[in-house]
Amino acid sequence: MTTFLLLLLSAAAPIIMAFTPSSSSVVALSRSTAEIANKKMNNFVTVSRKKMSSLHALKEATFGMGCFWEPAESLLSKPGILATTVGYTGAPPSKAPPSYDTVCFGNDYVEAVRVVYDDDVISYTDLLDEFMEAQKPGMSRQYASIVFVDESSSNYNSKSVEQQQATEWRTNAIQTKVQRSKDKLPYEIVEIEPLTKFYRAEEYHQRYWEKQRLRAAIGAVLIAGVSGAFDDLGGGAVGNFELWDGSGLGFDSVCNVVFLVGAAWMILERLIVRDVRELRSGDLIAEL
Repeated sequence: MTTFLLLLLSAAAPIIMAFTPSSSSVVALSRSTAEIANKKMNNFVTVSRKKMSSLHALKEATFGMGCFWEPAESLLSKPGILATTVGYTGAPPSKAPPSYDTVCFGNDYVEAVRVVYDDDVISYTDLLDEFMEAQKPGMSRQYASIVFVDESSSNYNSKSVEQQQATEWRTNAIQTKVQRSKDKLPYEIVEIEPLTKFYRAEEYHQRYWEKQRLRAAIGAVLIAGVSGAFDDLGGGAVGNFELWDGSGLGFDSVCNVVFLVGAAWMILERLIVRDVRELRSGDLIAEL
């Protein structure tokens, strides 16, 4: 019985962690050689790169791409894109910092994806092409298709490099009547706006689909446990397991409790987590 209790606790540990938010924001990155856990400014950053990039080649870009969950994951899989994080931007400087609720019920902030990319691997123009392919724009301001350009390098007489390249990219596509191949989405839908304050979204939005796939797998295992699918394991020992003698709390009961607690947390997480914070230019690079 002690052995099964230890096994149960071992199995429950990752389940509990999966349903518990991190106390810091997590940025998912891609790397084939190794994964590095680095704690800086109370943010755990998982870094993966196909090669180490020189610091001067790392740049940031910000896009409005519709609902940000899927585009952030899609962009991260592309060569030369080292990091993505989701957040809110596009509002006037006078607007108060957002939350997911104020973005959903307001008309100022845009759901956005901030990207760190290696300019030696992927150019800004090529990144714009990836943005066009990955975006899933909607009808409202919240889900608008926008290229946010950094105007910090511009002056009164000239546009910034980003603004010039983005404008040329959009204009050329419209003039040549280019459309997105998979659904004929026109380039006219893309707007170009100055970059304003960017706020990293709540932790439950970060790596959203990665978390949901894990939770779905854990949920399926727990439901199977509740149904008695594992009762015959160990010669029937799992089916006969009790948390303590005479408690009547068998393996199926424990699975049911863990499932309900996890489901309850997923609802509470949406209601109580308010860890939005501003990311200044270069902050995401600094976390690598």
